[in-house]
Amino acid sequence: MDRKHIAAAVAAAFALGGALAANAQDSSNGDYYTYRLARAPEWDLAATSGSCHLRIWVDDRAQVQLRGDEIIVNTRSGRRSYDQGSTCTQPLPFHAVDNFHVAAAAGRGQVIEVRDPNRRNDFTGVLTIVDPQNGGDSYDVVVSWNNPPGMPSTVAIAPDNPYPVYDETRACQERVRHDFLSRNDVDAYLEFTEWAQRNDVGGNRERIAGRGWARNRDDSRPITYECIMNMRTNRVQSASYDVRGPLRTSLN
Repeated sequence: MDRKHIAAAVAAAFALGGALAANAQDSSNGDYYTYRLARAPEWDLAATSGSCHLRIWVDDRAQVQLRGDEIIVNTRSGRRSYDQGSTCTQPLPFHAVDNFHVAAAAGRGQVIEVRDPNRRNDFTGVLTIVDPQNGGDSYDVVVSWNNPPGMPSTVAIAPDNPYPVYDETRACQERVRHDFLSRNDVDAYLEFTEWAQRNDVGGNRERIAGRGWARNRDDSRPITYECIMNMRTNRVQSASYDVRGPLRTSLN
């Protein structure tokens, strides 16, 4: 796994306009909070390059995941970390990009463990913010990329939705991915396929179910997954998956 350590200061802050993202529900450390990124004035799906200005409040340590036009903030330790109004000039594309770059423009700590979006992580950019001092601090982080020639920033969209299909479905997939990776070696990864099915099960709950592939360097096998979401609090109540096929490797 590639790890890049980036110093927590650059020559100048990068500024983009945009509205504040909606606040997520509070809960304990370690939960995932999803936010829809605001559109900067330069928003352009067809641009050959894109960028996001992430504004995140962190106390101690938080992992930030960027996929499409959504951001997930996962508090690893300390008080709950949260988005403070991040903006993008386009969604992070659902295909490979060139020159994926992360730089901290403001904040007293470090940005570490940067992972490029690629097929193995479902085209999700990942970074971790570490705040070393007592109390929290606001961090400005600039994420930028170039689209390969002839590949505009296309996204997986439903016919009536201009945004990537993400929200609760993505939160479910991330929980399944976390559980899968915790039980397998570093070469294993998941690819989610098709549209997930969503059904109301009552009590402000919804079942999300879908399919994908569990892979490593030696094997590929189909997988099904399912989550129960609390639609009032936007939290994953339970998650499970089933890897099908003969057990030949560590794809458990």
